Amino acid sequence: MSSLSSIDYCSVADNAMLQSKLVIQKDDNGVTQIVPRTDTITASTAILPAPKSTANNDEMISTIVSNSKILKSATTTTTSNDDKLPLKNGWSFYFYKADKQRDWKQNVIYITSVSYVEDFWSFYTHTYGLRDLSNGSDYMIFKFGCLPMWEDLSSRGGGKWAVTIDSKKRKRDLDGYWLHLMLLLIGDIFGELSVHINGAVVSLRVKGDRLALWLKKVDDENIIKAIGMKFKDLLGFQAKTYFVYEYHEPKIDSNEIRLTV
Repeated sequence: MSSLSSIDYCSVADNAMLQSKLVIQKDDNGVTQIVPRTDTITASTAILPAPKSTANNDEMISTIVSNSKILKSATTTTTSNDDKLPLKNGWSFYFYKADKQRDWKQNVIYITSVSYVEDFWSFYTHTYGLRDLSNGSDYMIFKFGCLPMWEDLSSRGGGKWAVTIDSKKRKRDLDGYWLHLMLLLIGDIFGELSVHINGAVVSLRVKGDRLALWLKKVDDENIIKAIGMKFKDLLGFQAKTYFVYEYHEPKIDSNEIRLTV
């Protein structure tokens, strides 16, 4: 692999600036990846079974769930929390796979929760990449206390900034965008705007994959637009790419202005 550049992500916790350096690399197939530098951040365990890219959906779900159970056990027994870098907020991860035989809530699977940098990398390193998942799958990341559904009190009256990405670019770009977005969230990179953000979802669909940033109810449209602009800018999308804000619940006012950046 050849290193292209490096990015610093900072997380404020207990008034201390915590930094973990990442490196953007391209593998032998030209696929861009964002990975932790081995001399800076390493996973707190290395005993989790790596998932197989050829697994079917049932095996995939089983592996995701079993990995999360092992992860919790391993991180609590091998590494003292006193030696870890705390995140400003705790985050929970979920997996969704469409199954018409069950309702939406039954298709959402809780994976694990993390409160430390090292535990995030342990989790991330041992989950399926988006390129290995099939259409109809979602990964979700939400702050502690926020559930990944618009009916939850934390999201009622809110909405989401969403961008659609050509599904043909899934293998090349989507894993990098998703990792980048998760790091922006857990690293509190949105700054003072972070208080308005609940989480994010990446969705794999035939007509186009989507990245969505979920917001609480925000009455000031200037704040909503500022978050959308920062979301777009931090992910490095070109100006011609449109991000659209969608309210979770339809507004009564039919003259509602559609927000785009």
